[in-house]
Amino acid sequence: MLKLLGVGLIGCGNIGRIHAASLAHIAADGVPIRPVIAADPSIKCCEEAACNWPFERLVADPQEVFADPEVDAVFLCTPTATHRDLILPILAAGKHLYAEKPLAPSFHVVQEIYEAVAATPIVAQVGFQFRWNSMHTKVKGLVESREFGSPMSYLVRDDECWPTTEFLDYSSSWRSKREYSGGGPLIEHSIHAIDLVSWMFGPPRRVSAITRSVFGFGIEDAAALCLEHESGVIGTLMTVYGGVQGREERRLEVFFERGIVEVTSGVLVDTEDNSFRMEIAGETPARIDPNVILREHLAALGVSVQPFFWNELASRAFFESIQTGRPASPGFADALIAHATVEAAYQSAKYKRAVDISELIKC
Repeated sequence: MLKLLGVGLIGCGNIGRIHAASLAHIAADGVPIRPVIAADPSIKCCEEAACNWPFERLVADPQEVFADPEVDAVFLCTPTATHRDLILPILAAGKHLYAEKPLAPSFHVVQEIYEAVAATPIVAQVGFQFRWNSMHTKVKGLVESREFGSPMSYLVRDDECWPTTEFLDYSSSWRSKREYSGGGPLIEHSIHAIDLVSWMFGPPRRVSAITRSVFGFGIEDAAALCLEHESGVIGTLMTVYGGVQGREERRLEVFFERGIVEVTSGVLVDTEDNSFRMEIAGETPARIDPNVILREHLAALGVSVQPFFWNELASRAFFESIQTGRPASPGFADALIAHATVEAAYQSAKYKRAVDISELIKC
């Protein structure tokens, strides 16, 4: 029989409330988890999270989460700059950890966090939920099967409205300050895309980048990267924070020897932004219904209820790892590669040269 796992939530802002809703959804579908405690300096935010999943205790001090013997696993959804000082005591308390990205504003702190996690037996997962997007999973399957030949190159366009209160009422001003965020869309938003292409094509080997700041926040709001992977695949990433309210879309094009796959996805599982198009040599271009791809993906996972957010599937995998003792995926080693790629891009833009990932870590 599976153990009923007690869950603690630290950080009840927008992302924390999304996680609370997702956890409630998978709990209702039979995943054996229990809402033990939620912590946030704003009890009002705790109450809003509890509206999504009825936590038994609402507190201001995160130390009460670390100390609670009923808590088996912690979801960390606080601002980036707070992560180190929360992750270390979570590990010391022996709690399993699901941490939102980015892990820290600076790369040396990311390395410290990674080493601390690697030294413990706990299950630790990072919130790169776009690996769980069914369309991305299908593309990875095509990469691995070589059905259309070897993957040659890819393009990623990743754009979002500035997640700051100047544009979005529900957002936070800290994302526009380098000391708190670590940078702009590259680290805060497109670290998702970097993890995605690292998962599909293997770790990057070398990065060249250009950044630009238009809105005047002191961090980049546009960046263009060229990535060369250890596998030989080469790709480009364009990431943008713009001023178009409500905008958040990712476009991925993968070029194989005998075919091209184009994927467009929004932030939700079921959205009109989703599309999947294939063009195979000698055949008429075809669009595949994303809902068909989703149903196939859920069936392969043994999931009968459609998720609302992709992080529901990531959370299911996290709890399965705890129950079975297998390593979490994506783990902190994956996050280290993604952060190293971001750091290499920032160094490339600053020093105007290509930067090898081996200058930062040994992949």
